[in-house]
Formats: sequence, C-alpha cells, structure tokens
Amino acid sequence: MVTRRFVLCTTPAQGHTSPLLALAGRLIGEGHDVVFFTTEHYRSRVEATGARFVPFAAEYDAHDLMVANPERESSSKRGVRGVKDDLRRIFIGPIPGQYRDLSRILEGFAADCIVVDSMFFGALPLALGPRSGRPALACVGTMPYPSNSRDTAPFGVAFQPGAGPLRRVRNATMNWATEHFVLSDIQRFARRRLAEAASAARFSGYFIDLQPKVADAFLQETVAGFEYPRSDLAPTVRFVGPILTPPAPSFEEPSWWPELGAGRPVVHVTQGTLDNADLGRLLLVTTRALAGDDVLVVATTGGPDPEPLRRGLPANVRLERFVPHDLLLPHVDVMVTNGGYGGVQQALANGVPLVVAGDSEDKPEVAARVQWSGTGINLHTGRPSPAMVARAVRRVLSRSSYRQRAQGLQAEIAASDPLRTITGVLDELCTANDAVRRADRAESA
Repeated sequence: MVTRRFVLCTTPAQGHTSPLLALAGRLIGEGHDVVFFTTEHYRSRVEATGARFVPFAAEYDAHDLMVANPERESSSKRGVRGVKDDLRRIFIGPIPGQYRDLSRILEGFAADCIVVDSMFFGALPLALGPRSGRPALACVGTMPYPSNSRDTAPFGVAFQPGAGPLRRVRNATMNWATEHFVLSDIQRFARRRLAEAASAARFSGYFIDLQPKVADAFLQETVAGFEYPRSDLAPTVRFVGPILTPPAPSFEEPSWWPELGAGRPVVHVTQGTLDNADLGRLLLVTTRALAGDDVLVVATTGGPDPEPLRRGLPANVRLERFVPHDLLLPHVDVMVTNGGYGGVQQALANGVPLVVAGDSEDKPEVAARVQWSGTGINLHTGRPSPAMVARAVRRVLSRSSYRQRAQGLQAEIAASDPLRTITGVLDELCTANDAVRRADRAESA
C-alpha cells in the first residue's frame, strides 16, 4: 500500500471535528501520515489519534464565538441575522488567516490530499486556483447538504422540497432572491475575504454552492434516505452514511439504569453540546410536559452542571450531564432534541423516532428533513410550549409509522460503511492527483 499524506482541517466545533477525528484515526491505522489543523481546544483529541496537530492562530480561532458564547443563543442572534453574523465572524471571516497557515503547512508537508469539513473555507483559495498547483481536495458534509437546487428552497428557510412546476418556480425565485438580495452582503464579504487571501481566488454564482463545485469529492455524512432528492445534484456528491460516535470506552451506570428495562416507554431529551446554555428552551420544558405521563424521561445537559437543576424535577425524570448514546439509545422510544445533525443521525442509526425543536444554526433544516423523511415531528420552533412537546411525544409513541420510518433509515445506515467509503474515495483522488502531477512535470520538462 502506498503511504499518503493528508491534511485534515475543521471548523472549531464538536459536530464538525469529531467525524474527521475518526477519519484521522482510520487513516493513521492504515499507515498514512496526517496533519490535523483546527482549534487549540482539540489538541489532546487530535494527538490521541496519532496525527500531528497544528493549531489555528488566536486571531481567527472562532471556537469561543461558536461554542462558549451564550450571546449566540439569544433570540436576537437567530434567524437570518444570526446566520449572517456566524458567516461573517466564524466561517468566512477567518479565510485569509486559515489559508495563510494552511499554505505554510503545505510548504513543509507535501500533502497528497486535503480534507475539510463543509464549513471550513480556508482551502477555497487553493480550490479556486490552478488544479495542478494543489493537492486533491475532499469535503466531508457534516451538516445537511446546503447547495441550491431547482428542487429545493434556499438552505435556511426549512421549506419542504418539491419537483413540480409550481414548486420549481418557487424554488428558482427564492434561490435567486437569497443570492442577490437576502445574502448579497455575504456574497460581497466572501469575495473580499477570498481576494484578501489570494488575489486570484474569484468565484461566480452563490458562495454556499462553492464547496461541492470546486472540491474533487463532496462526501455527505448521511444516507440518501435522509436528504432531499435533487435532479441537479453536483457530480462530486456522494452519500457515505453518518460517522457515528464510537462506543464509550468506559461508563459507570447510574443507580437508575435498571429502570430502562422496566417496561415504561423511555423518552430521551437533549439540547446537544452547542446550543445548551439555556436549558429552559427545551430540556426543562420537556420534563414539565411529561411529568404526568407514564414514561421515563432521561435528560442530559450536554455540558452544564446538572446538580442545580435536580431539585424539584418530576419523579419520572433522570438527569445527567452525559450518557453515551451507544448505550442509551437502544432503550429509547422517542428522542426530543433541538436538532443537532450528529445527534439526529445517532438516533436514526438506532431506529429511534424524533421530536425536533430547533431554531439556530442548521437545526431548522435538520428538523425539516426529519419531517420530510417521516421519522419524527418538527415543532417549527426552538422554544416550544410544554403542551406542544407533550402532544408530539404522545403522537410519536402512539403511531407506529414514525418508528417504522426510523427503522428503515436504521437499516440504510447499517448498510453503509462511511470511513471505508471515504478512505476508498481519498485513495482514488490521490491516484488521480499523481497523474496530474506527472502530467505537470512532463509539460514543464
């Protein structure tokens, strides 16, 4: 086997980084060399894979803006305003610094391939330059597939898709308006930041569509059954299945653990690891909503200390900071979530139907796909009332169609092998890149 060199680059958040950490471990296990470029906050996790860690410079490390910033969870930072703020400060703004330091990595490490998550844009200046002047480039889609299509409304509005004539007119009109009016300022900002990074880095069309157009492969981290069908899907796109959280190496079962098998339906509620500073948005609402139901509610804070919240909880609630999903979800009948992409994929991998209430980042689009796929209920808000949650949970428990659809996707996910598929594609890209380099050398000679 040929030893290859890879540079992996990720946005500074767990949902974007964890899948590529798993990929790094796989590549190193196959004997390849890996450099991992991301926030300083993931140094120990990167080094545990055996990869060489290179940190973001403090000037553009947006980890605290994205992860440790309760202001992002305020109502004023949601919707279009919040999306624009995130694009400017977290994703597009860092492009010049990311590109500068990625270029320095490549000067000392002759990479065969760069792999980025779908919101790391620091490799775009390379992708927009001459093909012979860069390594192969692959993108792993760690959020719902965002690119415009004649069959879908713009990413972010969370409308259901449709291929009929009227839906296509709607889609075309809304897609054009988003590019040229709603996000026109983001379009201009992206062009400026790319030009600052590399004067030749110019693009036409919609910025959000760039990654699948310019990457050599776009590897979407889900199965086709969870993503809208598109008749104009970019040829670089391939659905590889979700990269699931690895089994917990150790876990001390809490005293209530035997209750999971006591016969009552189990409802799991979580706000994930990102949008969880205000647990009153969903987690505590759910515990109140189901206080009188004959169910066991397992709630996890995803980070915040659960102890101050335990006093006064309903008798049927068990609250922890974390419980490994690979151990909990096989016992769960319904998962209530704010719509984190990775958590939803983990639930579906266990055949668990969902109730989703999310209104930040990509969560409305995740919720819309849960609705479209028939695997659960979309509450269309990030701050539901207890009555809304109670009705939705009772409906999912009482109607077998939701679990049947979730189990259908469970089978589709079980048939996928994402890390094997991705490494196979990367090997193909590296082989093709060898040919490009040979042709370039021959032309130079």
